[in-house]
Amino acid sequence: MGKPLPVDALAAVPEFSPARPARVLHLMQCTNLGGMEQVACRLMDRLGRTYGTQFRVATPRRFGPGGALVKAHDPQAQDFDYRGKYGWRSHGTFAAHVRRIAEGCDAAWVTGADAASMRALRPLPIRKLMRHHYHHFEGRLSWVKWRGFYELLCRDIEAIFYVCDFARREALRIAPWLEPKAFVVQNGFPRHYAGEEERLRRRRAAREALGLPQDAWIVGNGGWLIRRKRFDVFLRVAAEVRRQLPEAWFVICGGGELEAELKALAAALGIADRVRFAGWVTDLTPYHEAWDVCLFSSDFDAIPTTPIEAASHGALVVASVVHGGLDEFIEHERNGFLLAAHDVPRMADAVVRLAREPALASAWRRAAAQTLVAKYDPAAKAAQFQDFFARGRLPAN
Repeated sequence: MGKPLPVDALAAVPEFSPARPARVLHLMQCTNLGGMEQVACRLMDRLGRTYGTQFRVATPRRFGPGGALVKAHDPQAQDFDYRGKYGWRSHGTFAAHVRRIAEGCDAAWVTGADAASMRALRPLPIRKLMRHHYHHFEGRLSWVKWRGFYELLCRDIEAIFYVCDFARREALRIAPWLEPKAFVVQNGFPRHYAGEEERLRRRRAAREALGLPQDAWIVGNGGWLIRRKRFDVFLRVAAEVRRQLPEAWFVICGGGELEAELKALAAALGIADRVRFAGWVTDLTPYHEAWDVCLFSSDFDAIPTTPIEAASHGALVVASVVHGGLDEFIEHERNGFLLAAHDVPRMADAVVRLAREPALASAWRRAAAQTLVAKYDPAAKAAQFQDFFARGRLPAN
């Protein structure tokens, strides 16, 4: 079990000087360009541009589609084979590399609750921060796995930055001793449009570029096509919306094991001609700009990035999340629509109501933009990371 760093080990941590940029060792769980990795890459970009922060990056898994983005921040970024449960068979090689690139770094940052990365960091005399974005109680015994993770790998780290209070509260139910090092630091999402005129201009350009009809009511979602993301709910809501709004179109961005099954469901529901499966999309920006509504459903999501990112481009959010913290962004019937159950008729009614009541849509959109500015300012979130990397300063709980 990990122990606090002894005084002589702490003395070996490089002293940060304002005369030079902070140097950060960044271990990424993976580089598949899911929401977690995209947010991490944007954060590295902002830290580099604003503070000159320098990164050494490694991942215990082979590079995914985000490998090129990672190498833009560290051209020497290295990936590894991930062999054995929790990567134990490849641990020695990965840990040796981490020791080498940690030399001269002021702090270590782990993106994702990754056992291989946390094991590699344990013996190193360096400030450690883990960025945690996941939920804890997906299965009946999930808490046992998380208890072991926290006890074995998180005793000697200085801070865990949770993306939402929902995830932090779950963690403290499992390991109450985490409280002094558990902080909520939300992902940063800038508002990408200045006003309605700009939003509509961007929507027209995006629809033209994507070949989507200009006069349609377009509903979309993006993510992994896996069971817990409930794209089946999206399609069932879409079928009901289409019945009431013949001009509606639907877009699904993403790939995964359920793609064929979902296409078959769209056909069975009689909406295959109005559902575009766009496949995996590296940059969702034009889709977010083209959508009128982001229709999001999930069984478990600590706080999903897709609906907040879509809202930052002006899309309205209609969502259902059974277990998660999306209510920390969505205030039901004020800046969006959010249920704790996958109620298809109610969700369809919300989508149709927004299409038929422009004043309501405008009010929700304005309120969502205000929430983004107040709670998700990317500059403020980057500053909290920088305070830890450069000075070991922790945010207020």
